[in-house]
Amino acid sequence: MQKKQVLFIIISILLVSCNLDHSKNKQKSSNIKLQSSNLEYAKGFELKNETNYKKLTIHNPWQGAENVDYEYILINKDQELNEDLKRFNVIRTPIKRVICLSTTHIAFIDVLNETQSIVSVSGTDYINNPKIRQRINNNEIQDVGYDNSLNYELIASLNPDLVLTFGVSGQVAGYAQKLNDLGIQTMIIAEYLETHPLGKLEWIKLISALYEKDNTAHDYFENVVNKYNELAEVTRNMNEKPRVLLGLPWKGTWHVPGGNSFLAKMIHDAGGDYIWKENESRESLPFDIETIFVKASDADIWINAGTINKKEDIIKLDERFKDFPPRNKKIYNNNLQLNESGGNNYWERGLVEPHIVLKDMIKVFHPDLLPEHELVYYKLIE
Repeated sequence: MQKKQVLFIIISILLVSCNLDHSKNKQKSSNIKLQSSNLEYAKGFELKNETNYKKLTIHNPWQGAENVDYEYILINKDQELNEDLKRFNVIRTPIKRVICLSTTHIAFIDVLNETQSIVSVSGTDYINNPKIRQRINNNEIQDVGYDNSLNYELIASLNPDLVLTFGVSGQVAGYAQKLNDLGIQTMIIAEYLETHPLGKLEWIKLISALYEKDNTAHDYFENVVNKYNELAEVTRNMNEKPRVLLGLPWKGTWHVPGGNSFLAKMIHDAGGDYIWKENESRESLPFDIETIFVKASDADIWINAGTINKKEDIIKLDERFKDFPPRNKKIYNNNLQLNESGGNNYWERGLVEPHIVLKDMIKVFHPDLLPEHELVYYKLIE
């Protein structure tokens, strides 16, 4: 599996604090009086409206970041830029050419019907979006690489208005700075750090501001919020909830999401009893396999088991899984939609369809509540 796809899996269960001090990157705030936009769930950014521009602040956009703010002025290409705003990173909107280093960026842009603006991506083999796939197959979109393999020459030749990137650690700041030094504007998108699935989706409001499509994003977001909350209401008063185990060992360590993570929230909303719900962290909890065996001995359902497609695959990882109780119970994995290269649409389209993912989870935990629903992202492992 390509490195970026592996990172998406790790990110969902591996939110480990890096304790990095990047306060030197924090820029001074403007004295201009601004009005806050209406964000309901997202905590990782602020979008404030002024008469003829928006001020965007992205907070701590990688794991362990503290006191790190990136500030931007988003202003229409036809508007005059006054001197007071020139000290900020200025992005002229609407953008027309963008490079996406994460498949989640593609999902946001697709909702806005702006995929034609995507001029390059990272990890072409692992993208599911049919419009982008067609352009890749037609050699209209090339792969710019990722991390240490970024093709800076190719990126520069494409003359993008913006490169959307993401990072698990502060190393991403170095890549972004190198691009900035080449005169290429970058933005670190960190929706994966949100503690609520609707908070992750709400980053669509940030992306829409780049395209001046606020109304499109607002309508889509509110529609999904209503559907999600209606589903969560269905399970609110469930008395019997299955005990839920999540994840799979990674290099000898089993990282499970904390009780304040977006996955823990989704399990709760789907009527599940998350084994680590009492933990108050959004970050991961690292355990050895033996500890998991004890903690999960009474688990009823096991979900999000890495790249597993059948139970035999689990045993191949470690022979001790032969005696692991949940192995003999229900195991569902979130990899029903894979392309031929192994690209998982759960990590792409699933971001902007949390209501569908929630519906899948309810079907897994309480099949009788949604008898007509066919699983979209999850499948039974046999």
